[in-house]
Amino acid sequence: MDRNRLIEMIGSFLLGGGVVAMAYELGRGPGSEGTEVAAEEDPAGPEGEARAHGEGGGGAPEEGGASPYAEGEAEGGAEGEAAEEGGGEELALAELPDFMRPDDEGSYAAFPPIYDQAPAPFDEAAEAIYTHHGLVTSLAVVVRERADLESPIIGVLHAGTRVRLDGERTFGGGCEPGWNRVFPRGWICRLAGLRHDATPPSSALVTASVKPDVSLALPYEYWRVKDEMTPFFHRLPTFNEQDQADAAGQAWYATHGRDPMPTDPSARPSDVPAVVKEYMNAGYYVTKGGEEVRMERRFLRTLRGAYARKYQLRIKESPEFRGKVLPRGAKDLPIYFVRRELPLMKRESEGSDVLIDTGEKPARLGTHPFVEQVYIGNKIYYVDDQGLLMRGYGVGKAEKIKRPPGIKADEHWLHVDLGEQTLVAYEGDRPVFATLVSTGKEPGMTPVGVHRVQTKLVASSMRDQPQEDEAYSIDDVPWTQYFSGSVALHGAFWHAGFGQVRSHGCVNLSPSDARWLFGFTDPPLPPDWHAAAPTDGTPRGSAVVVTE
Repeated sequence: MDRNRLIEMIGSFLLGGGVVAMAYELGRGPGSEGTEVAAEEDPAGPEGEARAHGEGGGGAPEEGGASPYAEGEAEGGAEGEAAEEGGGEELALAELPDFMRPDDEGSYAAFPPIYDQAPAPFDEAAEAIYTHHGLVTSLAVVVRERADLESPIIGVLHAGTRVRLDGERTFGGGCEPGWNRVFPRGWICRLAGLRHDATPPSSALVTASVKPDVSLALPYEYWRVKDEMTPFFHRLPTFNEQDQADAAGQAWYATHGRDPMPTDPSARPSDVPAVVKEYMNAGYYVTKGGEEVRMERRFLRTLRGAYARKYQLRIKESPEFRGKVLPRGAKDLPIYFVRRELPLMKRESEGSDVLIDTGEKPARLGTHPFVEQVYIGNKIYYVDDQGLLMRGYGVGKAEKIKRPPGIKADEHWLHVDLGEQTLVAYEGDRPVFATLVSTGKEPGMTPVGVHRVQTKLVASSMRDQPQEDEAYSIDDVPWTQYFSGSVALHGAFWHAGFGQVRSHGCVNLSPSDARWLFGFTDPPLPPDWHAAAPTDGTPRGSAVVVTE
């Protein structure tokens, strides 16, 4: 790693973006298997989506359009062929883990665990090596594979995490204060915010930190900025400082609009009081660390230690949409999700191509019992068990594909279908879960190919990223799994547009679905770690197969 890259990473941690730096570093290496195929343009709007479904401007309907893994002798290899029938085998509900048992709506009622369920034992041999106790006192510290700043990052520990460390410092590798080995694997540079002692930290120190609640769809409490140029303060401000900050912010907005004001005090207007850390515009999101009151005014403290007046923020609830578990495997597919709230049509008479609006519209994000796909003219329709029809671009069909070469029969892997905006999760050849997603929109199309999860983070800051709608500065995006450079699967709490292309490359999921998949994929996180990457001694990252 060159000096500039190291400075960039350290600066990123000081600004509260440590996990972003980790993801960037990991994303520089190879993360895909085979050749990525550039996705075709996905035109916006219903007609564009109709073309994506194979509907054209005249002539015979196009054939094909199916997944490249739906047919063919080579897909999955001999191992996959032998297991093909087992993919549809029905298991008794009692044999399924609780997170794969359907509730009354066909969804899940529990999440898979995110932490390793068979961690390395902390036995006498480990006690003899890891004699000291550590507590993370900064926002985050990184764990490296070796005692060297050029060594790969294999994990992140968040504020308040307790760890066991060895008692001897190891010097070299670009870390002046020295290194400590951390259980169960890796090394931490003592330059980071880490308390190191022969005795356990006091409970007061541990409980002072806000930890993610991994039992919920949203691991933190998220708040949306309501007003343009909302000031965030280094400390609780006086009334006079608040007035000065407001005046300076509005003066900037009058001249520069929503362009962000520099955070460097030397680069911003002189009338901005020093107590201001930064300004945020409406549509930005922050994570709550706590609340405090000064002079009868209530302030929200962010997880990164800044203060904002609570009346300028509002809490953001999680979208309620959840995908479906598949207790019968392939027998539960295909599932037809409703992507757009379109009317069901009926034929004017038997065999007629004249359609009449029934006035009935299945709810968006629900499912509907379609049974087949037909063409009327050159347009695709889906037909239900009552003979009613819906335009093809309003439906997302989740169906089974064969396991691609290179994915083993016992692996957990995911298939993302860009054309249908669906995701299906598999255990080997058996589909176990299906849902709607939102993938990349031109020019930021989600890359086609067979990728691997490169790193998993309970939450990752997405500041200074390309704008996604109005939400382009988001602290702690939940359940992030990078699989191709900066492209990731992650929870999206700021919209409910699942089933529509809208991101800048990432695969957006409802927070509940993102949490479910985070526990389903490999590798699992060591207990209490905030992030982990595949390394020696861990399962390799789950495959993410992206097709058009």
